[in-house]
Amino acid sequence: MKPSNHSLLLAGIFSSLIASVSLKADSDLEIAEDALLDLSLEELISLDVPDVTSVSKRKQRLMDSPAAVFVITNEDIQRSGVTSIPEALRMVPGMQVARLNSNTWSISTRGFNYIFANKLLVLIDGRTVYSPLFSGVNWDVQDTMLEDIARIEVIRGPGAALWGANAVNGVINIITKHAADTQGGLLSTGFGSEEKAFAAYRYGGTLGDDGYYRAFYKTFTRNGLTNSDGTDANDDWKINRAGLRADWRTETGAEASIQSEVYDGTTRPPLKLFDYGNNERHTIVDLNRDQQGGHLTGNYKQYYSDGSNFSFKGYYDRYENYDYRVTEKRDIGDLEFQHQILPWKNHDIIWGLGYRLTKYNLSNMNNITLPESNRTDELYSAFIQDHITITPDWSVSLSSRLEHNDFTGYEIQPNAKLTWKVAENRTFWGSVSRAVKTPSISETSVITRGMNFLTEDMIQPPLSNDLDSQKYLMSISGNEDLDSEELMTFELGYRELFNKKFRLDVTAFYNQYKDIIAYVGANGCLEGTTPDFSTGFPLCKVDGSPNSQDLIAEFPTKLANGLNAKTYGLEVVADWQVNDWWKLQANFSALQVDAEAYENELYLKENEILIEELSASNTANIRSSMNLPNQWYLDFWVRYMDNLKNAKVGAYTALDFRVAKKIGKDLELSLTGKNLFDKQRLEFSEIFSGLDATEVQESWYLQLRWQH
Repeated sequence: MKPSNHSLLLAGIFSSLIASVSLKADSDLEIAEDALLDLSLEELISLDVPDVTSVSKRKQRLMDSPAAVFVITNEDIQRSGVTSIPEALRMVPGMQVARLNSNTWSISTRGFNYIFANKLLVLIDGRTVYSPLFSGVNWDVQDTMLEDIARIEVIRGPGAALWGANAVNGVINIITKHAADTQGGLLSTGFGSEEKAFAAYRYGGTLGDDGYYRAFYKTFTRNGLTNSDGTDANDDWKINRAGLRADWRTETGAEASIQSEVYDGTTRPPLKLFDYGNNERHTIVDLNRDQQGGHLTGNYKQYYSDGSNFSFKGYYDRYENYDYRVTEKRDIGDLEFQHQILPWKNHDIIWGLGYRLTKYNLSNMNNITLPESNRTDELYSAFIQDHITITPDWSVSLSSRLEHNDFTGYEIQPNAKLTWKVAENRTFWGSVSRAVKTPSISETSVITRGMNFLTEDMIQPPLSNDLDSQKYLMSISGNEDLDSEELMTFELGYRELFNKKFRLDVTAFYNQYKDIIAYVGANGCLEGTTPDFSTGFPLCKVDGSPNSQDLIAEFPTKLANGLNAKTYGLEVVADWQVNDWWKLQANFSALQVDAEAYENELYLKENEILIEELSASNTANIRSSMNLPNQWYLDFWVRYMDNLKNAKVGAYTALDFRVAKKIGKDLELSLTGKNLFDKQRLEFSEIFSGLDATEVQESWYLQLRWQH
């Protein structure tokens, strides 16, 4: 099927659906069989999004949570038609998700959106997937069987007092289902234009009288995106994954679980790099990047009749990445103890201890150099939180976390939250928090060369008068003397449920950042270059290049704490249960970023502009879910992203559309169309990683889901 026919096909199906529905009496609509949409919004809140745990590490109603928390439910994931976790995160208000190529995303909230976005902590069932190598997330390997995700809790704003350093702008906590909730078999398979072929099978059973298990296998092959001229970018992506989970509950009040997953896959990201041997820039395509890894996680929790409990959690994580630029092998071991007590009537105290050991091996480096190929880092932590109920309407939470890392030593991150429950359906809250982002290996020790090609807006006259992006390069060297980036944030929030059918959630925030890491000019030239002043501007001439205007120049820089910044904005979420068969959700966010350099240095001024233009000023979403007669289901999702000035991406509006038909209770067929307003579009571009940008296309896929 040609891409140009996708919209026509979907429009035809939609028109046929509406025509068939119009022949039914209004009374037929009352028999819609999807239990989710038969519930009122009040019931949805109390049943499907009730007990969020990421805000305070204890269960509490979403309405009462003193944080800007948003929950993506399993129903949201299934009905939206998303096929990856990054795509699901587009639902979150203020979450900016932009795709660089087939398997690389830029994801952040409240500013600083980049593929190395390093101020967002991501967990899967309590296991941190934040990479210590570059202080970011390898989104291409963060996956599981989407049908087994119970919910994704997203905190917009700091969570460092409970979750640790790097939970600066937010926390994403992906929580999978208990094995008892995934009994029997489930097959999900399909194909399409981008989703070339995919399949997943899960089976769950019992282990004696008190135990449950599930096992799954998942595989997919995704076609590459497209180049700007419409040709195939050949950045295909495929991964195989298998997993197992077992849960036990005992009569003594104890719970235990074991989880494990393994995966291996291949991506083919296009690279644009400078070859110092031939003194030319070249693009690498059709080169496989193999990845493999896995993890093992264990949890034990003991409950007592007085309401107290304690838990132990541990995990081991292995990651291998065979990239052209560097081969990375990483092992992480993590242990955590947590204890909840109620010493007095109005105090609920949680405290805990943690230890993490990380071992790295880096080899086969191209365009990247590191003083040592092996490294071991340790992280020690302790936290405490006291939730104090002052009156039935007022409560306060005081928490703090103390950590010791091998980069900056001791860090303390306190937090204070106040909640005013005006009525059962109306809540106001406020918070003050401090969080830090600790430096990473790539920021302290790594030197990158031949990956950063200066653009016209990054260089000043006289060099810009004869700019050739292929001959002006920038090297970036790490700095072992970096301090942590610091954040002080102030938040106010309001939630209310109107007439059991309409919920409004509003958050305003103001963030002050200090010691932001930026690149500044460095003294001296790196190996393979020599000082040159023929242009009247100090630079480093690449050995072997001409002594004229055609010379190839490298501008040496290093990382330093060089900027302050402030961000402020507003986030609004509205849920409306129109009737028992139709639900609408809309959200909107506004963001302003202002940066200030410590001094009037050329590169720092460029960094000012870079930080201010990384993120979109406004984003918006509208999602609609309808349950139609005869077990037809109709969903659409319209999202808006303002322009990304630094990435040179204009504002765009996208449409996703899904229509599904259930056959009996166990079989469902669906057709999903994605990005239907544009035949293709650029979502992101950047100059610091060597990754070349490709463009997202209009696409569709068919899916069959069978439970037995």
